[in-house]
Amino acid sequence: MKYLCLPALLLLLTGCEPTQFAGGTALPDGSVYSGELEDGLFHGEGTLTWPDGSEYRGQFRQGRISGWGRYRFADDCLYEGSFLDGDFEGKGHYKCGDTTWQGQFRQGELLKGSVAWAEGGSYTGEFREWEPDGEGHRTTAEGAHYEGTFENGYLVQGSYRDEQGYRYDGGFEYGYYNGEGRLTRPDGTSIQATFEYGEAHGEGVRILETDSGETKEESGYFVSGRYYPSKAAWQNSGRPEKAAVEARLYSEGDRLQSALQSLAPQRPGVRDTYALIVGGDGTSPVFTREVNWVAQRLGTVFDIEKRQLRLSNGSGDRLPLATRTSVRESLETLDATMDPEEDLLFVHLVSHGADNGDFKLAEKKLPLNDLSVADSRQWLDDLEARHQWIVVSACYSGLWKEALADPERVVFTSAATDRTSFGCGDDSERTWFSAALYGDALDKGVDDPAAWFAAADNRVTEMEKEQEIEGESHSLPQHAVGKEFLAWWKQ
Repeated sequence: MKYLCLPALLLLLTGCEPTQFAGGTALPDGSVYSGELEDGLFHGEGTLTWPDGSEYRGQFRQGRISGWGRYRFADDCLYEGSFLDGDFEGKGHYKCGDTTWQGQFRQGELLKGSVAWAEGGSYTGEFREWEPDGEGHRTTAEGAHYEGTFENGYLVQGSYRDEQGYRYDGGFEYGYYNGEGRLTRPDGTSIQATFEYGEAHGEGVRILETDSGETKEESGYFVSGRYYPSKAAWQNSGRPEKAAVEARLYSEGDRLQSALQSLAPQRPGVRDTYALIVGGDGTSPVFTREVNWVAQRLGTVFDIEKRQLRLSNGSGDRLPLATRTSVRESLETLDATMDPEEDLLFVHLVSHGADNGDFKLAEKKLPLNDLSVADSRQWLDDLEARHQWIVVSACYSGLWKEALADPERVVFTSAATDRTSFGCGDDSERTWFSAALYGDALDKGVDDPAAWFAAADNRVTEMEKEQEIEGESHSLPQHAVGKEFLAWWKQ
């Protein structure tokens, strides 16, 4: 986060044509100076106040804010320290809200020092654009320590330790162990391997301490941090799970048909909403959780109790699987049930997304083909239903907006064509975009699609800033509201 710096001041009294009065000198921009002068310039100790309430008290040199002083911004943020030509320069202390930076400044930026964040935790070391960048040491509110080389606020190479006894040395990415590294657990066991998103993957070495105190090294194969003596041992370990998958497949057709046959009929003269809600990647539990939550939230604004279909991988046998076949068959069944002129088709898709727009479909131990943008567009275009509202929460989902935008459609996506979105971790309750869209923004109503999207978009940006995600990494949700859809919707 970059903060505003003071403008350099060179105020020649005769040139600025100020108005002098008993309380000081009024300048053309509305600011007022009171203090010492030399040769018509502010020089020495003085006070300068601006119409917005900002105030500087301290030293001036030859018309410029230079030397030691205190600047209180209109939002009550405060800097106290050394200035040069209107910029923070030298030792200083900056406090905004409950967050405090201090250290060595140059041209308005903190170069080296420390920050104590409002939410807890601190960092000491080098900075760039107000973020940890270079060599430093970060401590979290929970007492964990990250030490080493930082880039854009995140540790990229170094060490980690916490109060539970975990120790790690190696590469990092966005706070996760990532790359070559060595993890030591509280029981003394060490893993030396390649890490991905915090877990050991692939070939590596497990290092144990025997009862006699000797060190024992075991080569092996890691999957999501779990050790197997070999890759073959890992592959053979899944046989019971494969048998369960086979049993699931035999019952899947009946499960889908039961869901399709439970749809309530269309009501003539009533604008019914029919919803299809799809959770694609069953290896990440967040998507199944989101499917159920979105259905519940949509039910507060649309009457979809018996006019919804939920498909989700990773849900056990509670919901039909989300496959290309089930998605297409669900769309066709909804289309046949609806009145194409009178009713609304609402589709919510959530999963991981590839940079070519593919929507990931995955179930443990069951290989599935992903859902492409081109096929989805063709399926939707082939429907009789004229009025369609499509929401896609996935990385790079802006590609769906570009492909699906149509005068009779509304399309919301969680990210731009070249951006990832957030909230897909296993510990997340729902993706950030969906949390925003179906959270407080939904309570304001869906009468104005653009306003609903704008409220969600603003909330996503707030969440990204709260998590200190740099602007160039923001997800930038996208939307398109068709003119013909909007005219129909407001009837």
